Amino acid sequence: MRAIKQHLEAIIQRFKTDIRRVNRKLLVAAVILFSLSWSLVGPVKGVEQIVFSGPDENLVLTEPTSAQPENSLASQNYLAANTLASLTAQPTPLETTSQNLISSPNEDSDLATIQDTALIVQTNPLTLISQEERYDVFTYVVQTGDTSSAVAASFGLKTNTLLWANDLKETSLIRPGNELTILPLNGLIHRVRDGDTIGAIATKYEANTEKIIAFNDLPADGAIQINEKLVIPDGQMPAPVQRVTRSTYVASSSNGSRVFPYGQCTWYIAQKRKVTWSGHAKAWLANARVAGYSTGSAPQVGAIMVMSEGGWVGRRYGHVAYVESIQGEWITISEMNYTCFACKSVRTIKISDRRIRGYIY
Repeated sequence: MRAIKQHLEAIIQRFKTDIRRVNRKLLVAAVILFSLSWSLVGPVKGVEQIVFSGPDENLVLTEPTSAQPENSLASQNYLAANTLASLTAQPTPLETTSQNLISSPNEDSDLATIQDTALIVQTNPLTLISQEERYDVFTYVVQTGDTSSAVAASFGLKTNTLLWANDLKETSLIRPGNELTILPLNGLIHRVRDGDTIGAIATKYEANTEKIIAFNDLPADGAIQINEKLVIPDGQMPAPVQRVTRSTYVASSSNGSRVFPYGQCTWYIAQKRKVTWSGHAKAWLANARVAGYSTGSAPQVGAIMVMSEGGWVGRRYGHVAYVESIQGEWITISEMNYTCFACKSVRTIKISDRRIRGYIY
């Protein structure tokens, strides 16, 4: 009987050992599958290494990590949310003992333990979630792969808020190492000029006067100082007012330019600038380069803008205009034969307008 009892105890012991190994392997498989599925949604960052060890196996999974930029964001209170740690943070009935599945990590350690056999090493948090409202404007250093919209979204901001704060346009590219101004909320920044009042500023940006005073901690009467920078909560950047004026020109003596048909856009530009080349407007970029003039894609006051206007006339002949002024992402141009024959008109368009082919300097 004693021999039978010992034999049965040995069988039971081996059975328990096998169950523990199966449970451990199932846990490993579950974590790996979850990690792989999560990576399809978004790459898992912040988990540098996962080590699973047992009596007869030792499996190491390594995930590369990237350093997080250091800025004033680190001084705020944030919640580090790690997906794998969250997955294993709830007890499961893998063991029927009183020991919890996960033991609390040491306060001075970056290790979390699963059944004393799994270690999760955290060097960077996967997600940063603000635990309090921000009030300060700070600088963010662009990382590889960043886009304006992605950076704005990561701080809970609209893309326009980021663009306005950094004097960018929709087509602007940001590169690693660039510094971006990050506002604490949606809106924009206004530098106070002579004659500005809180009421006028609020009206200009379609904002709320009380919110501007409260957010910027201004006196109750809204007193402001010249050159003071104000954050305008929920402010909207106004589009420049498009001004169209008409006037009729008569033929005038040449200023050294070639002769172009009166009333056309090319004739008007030849009165504003000395044009030594010939051809229709659509050929001016190439013809100007041959004549020794420099061309490019950046607007300058006094430059000739070459455009591709709509309609069969625009496609066949092209269009040219004169750059009068530049304000932020808007360009004011003067031109002829746009609103009517031999009529001069003035309008304001975006720098990023797709109709702009280039500039002659």
